[in-house]
Amino acid sequence: MKALMKPNPGIEALLTLARIGYKFTLAGVTIKAKYHGPGEPDPGTVKPMLEAVREHKPEVLAYLSKSAMPERILSCGNCGFHEYQGPNPAQGWGRCTFKDKWCYGLRLACSEIQHQDTDGPLDG
Repeated sequence: MKALMKPNPGIEALLTLARIGYKFTLAGVTIKAKYHGPGEPDPGTVKPMLEAVREHKPEVLAYLSKSAMPERILSCGNCGFHEYQGPNPAQGWGRCTFKDKWCYGLRLACSEIQHQDTDGPLDG
């Protein structure tokens, strides 16, 4: 029987931050984060995750240094503002809480989300 690998907390935090709107880049061994999302990120939620990324920096650097996957086209179903209910999959009929409109999740994601920088590099 194959043993399951325990997920790395730093990489898990990185992926969660990416889902809520953070983009990460590398400048040498410095990890930089930039927030691309509506409004302000919740500090109470974000700070512990950013700290987990800092605490597991070697693993996060290795993860981010892997060859990038081809860029994919995002749809409304990938957006955190697309709400759907019941048996509908994320690609199905739902409501965009950002634009307050109904749409299919397969629709191309909008580019009207505000962009915002964080305080600087994660290498505090």
